[in-house]
Amino acid sequence: MGFTAKQLRIWGMRRDGLSLAEIGRRLGVTRQAISKAMQRIDDKVSRTLEATARAAKVEVRHLDPEKGVLLGYSHETEDRVILTFSTRHGVYIWHYYSGRCEACEYHENCREIVLDEAEERGITLTEEEKGGSPAEIARLVFSKVIPGLEP
Repeated sequence: MGFTAKQLRIWGMRRDGLSLAEIGRRLGVTRQAISKAMQRIDDKVSRTLEATARAAKVEVRHLDPEKGVLLGYSHETEDRVILTFSTRHGVYIWHYYSGRCEACEYHENCREIVLDEAEERGITLTEEEKGGSPAEIARLVFSKVIPGLEP
């Protein structure tokens, strides 16, 4: 379910708050063309997140293709799981983990990715918040993206 560079650009512009008309003006096409493209892109984002959730054995609880997020539940870990789609990182799985992230070999990589997610989504974090574990940062960031999700 690959995305073209143009699809990612359109999706990113809408996520950044631009109207369909403004995206159309910037790309030199009609608002209607952007609307049709967004329908196809949203469908692709939904299918990508749902397929990843199925592969990871995650039950879907909430899906928002416009924001590129899926909130699910893992019966294996007995906890929530957040799947994200971004223009920089594609699909990423965030387990609602409360253990010791620093013991994981991916600790710094996860920190960089979740900070990129915050930046890409326009979420400002304090230096203190940025100093938390990747799991803590992820909960904070995604609580601002998913309605009703507490940090």
